[in-house]
Amino acid sequence: MPRASHLLAALLAALLLTGAALATADDEVARRVLQAVQKRAASLSASGDSKAPWWVLQRVEPVSWRPRAFVFHNFLTEAEADHIVAQAKPFMKRSTVVGPGGASVEDSIRTSYGTFLKRLQDPVIAEVEKRVATWTQLNITHQEDMQILRYGIGQKYGAHYDSLDNDSPRVATVLLYLSDVEEGGETAFPQGSEWVDSSVQQRFEPFSECAAGHVAAKAKKGDALLFFSLKPDGKLDAASLHTGCPVVKGVKWTEFSLHFALLLQIVYPEECKDSRPECADWAASGECEKNKAYMRGDMSSLGACRAACGDCEVCAKGDRDCMSRNRVRAGYLSMDELEM
Repeated sequence: MPRASHLLAALLAALLLTGAALATADDEVARRVLQAVQKRAASLSASGDSKAPWWVLQRVEPVSWRPRAFVFHNFLTEAEADHIVAQAKPFMKRSTVVGPGGASVEDSIRTSYGTFLKRLQDPVIAEVEKRVATWTQLNITHQEDMQILRYGIGQKYGAHYDSLDNDSPRVATVLLYLSDVEEGGETAFPQGSEWVDSSVQQRFEPFSECAAGHVAAKAKKGDALLFFSLKPDGKLDAASLHTGCPVVKGVKWTEFSLHFALLLQIVYPEECKDSRPECADWAASGECEKNKAYMRGDMSSLGACRAACGDCEVCAKGDRDCMSRNRVRAGYLSMDELEM
């Protein structure tokens, strides 16, 4: 069993190697964030407080058993939270919900602005995702891309469940709070939720009108909220119904990661497959044109629904010419051995 000091050394070595691998000016911000994390870990080790990674020292607090919910205090550094917000800001668009036929539609139930950041997009995001996986014991391969949300005054996300897909239900949600909110903006569980005990409730209160009388967590920069949508028997926990309360004063930035029961399907560029079961419905409702980057892909990633959008051809087993055409069409090297 490795000692805690060895774990810290491995963490620092990995971070230093990651930092050394950053070669372009565009990565300078990520480099500075990683250096801040390294400095914090090193200072804790030097002070003798602990030989474990700095984030292991933070406090995880159970807040509810209906649903099962936990707050990890100081899960993120301030620099990490600011970095994630900075990456998301240029791409924020009005949030949508899944409408009839699987189409993405605007709805008054959800009035925030949001965007997605790719898994492992840069070293800072990769480090945060690994930390989430370590805490939840749910591998990165079961995580969706990070979704970043911004709520201004009066903006909210009405009561909803995160787990609706029976083929691969969402087991758990992790919310990372990227800013402090002066008033409102809590994550509340309005249906049959129960505090672990009254002392936890007293520490978390007072709440806005939306969250009063329910289990709820305030948006505190750097904290993380983990809750489980499914019970241990795999059935939906009705108490996991939750709402993002309206912001009364200030601005709320948050990130949420959804964790699936099954491994998220990895599709290679030579394959002609959809990575989501809803792709056919989405394509039929026009999402191939409305949401091209996600459905069909862009310069940075494959589309989730290339087959449904008709952007590839199904190849017979071993048909390298066909697979090469799919790769080239998606912007990748062909399977010609001279090129590979």
